Amino acid sequence: MVSRACSVGYRRRMNIPCSGGKTVRPVVIAHRGASRRALENSLEAFSLSLSDRADTIELDVRLSADGVPVVLHDDRTGRIARENLSVARCSAARLRRVRLKNGEPLPFLADVLDLIRGAVPLQVEVKAAGGAAEALRAIDRTRYAGEVTLSSRLREECLAARASRPAVPCGLVTGRPSASDVAFCLRHSLSSIHPDHRRLSALRIRKIREAGVPFVPYTVDDEERFFRLAACGAAGVFSNRAEELRAAWRERFPGGE
Repeated sequence: MVSRACSVGYRRRMNIPCSGGKTVRPVVIAHRGASRRALENSLEAFSLSLSDRADTIELDVRLSADGVPVVLHDDRTGRIARENLSVARCSAARLRRVRLKNGEPLPFLADVLDLIRGAVPLQVEVKAAGGAAEALRAIDRTRYAGEVTLSSRLREECLAARASRPAVPCGLVTGRPSASDVAFCLRHSLSSIHPDHRRLSALRIRKIREAGVPFVPYTVDDEERFFRLAACGAAGVFSNRAEELRAAWRERFPGGE
């Protein structure tokens, strides 16, 4: 089972300050888990985010040669693992033998679903063609009952997600958000757009907000940048320092959660 609560949460937290003077914090998404304190996209990083009671945990999904969803950002394992293999050219059985640099096995999506068990919302960024369909199958097979949002830089994957499971929120990942990106989100009822915060100008933010598309920039680790984006109406941010940003918000806006 998957829920629409994630996209609803984006819309609920879009503007600060809110009516009545209450300041509402944007959603802070743990980018690849607690990736500043542990190896990204590892079970250790996701476990730390669980302990933090993260707003949402984000992870990346690629497919093995036989179509099994693997949790990894890059197309090869070398940056975070002890051997350098092409994910798309290896079977799931072969990838199961890969050890990360922290000694853990390379996680599959099913492993992370079993770890999280719906305790916090989950955002799955699809990095490979066919990944949306396979991620949804994995979610169905495990009878996962938690909140899930999909996202992708690949427009075809966003379309596949919307066509096969329209009730599941899906966001478009982009660099500098273009008019075409915003129009795509509107045309296909995507829940949000996820731009690179370094490529956001005041004009682009205004255009996105005028269109009514919640924007969730990545990857925001600086506290002052977080506050500025929140003041500009960001619905949330992706961060390697999610817990630290939440703590900074509590310090600046006591009771503003």
